[in-house]
Amino acid sequence: MEYDAVIAAMTRVLAPVLGESMARASAQAHGAKLALTNGRITAEQADALVGKLNSGLIVFVGRERAAGLAEQMRGALEALGGAP
Repeated sequence: MEYDAVIAAMTRVLAPVLGESMARASAQAHGAKLALTNGRITAEQADALVGKLNSGLIVFVGRERAAGLAEQMRGALEALGGAP
């Protein structure tokens, strides 16, 4: 999958909760922590990004809502053809 497409998909899912700027910044920051860069990333790397984002979301929205958002993010990855 393309890194930019994954970040855009994560941003679309998280924007209603965090706002677009914070959603994009969070996805990019967690991507950087995982050493993901522009270019191609694997489905496993994308799923690791969902895991990192989910961990941070728990603090803001609680476990249940974070789990729901993680499901939505995984669905967005599947739509990109990258479900692990």
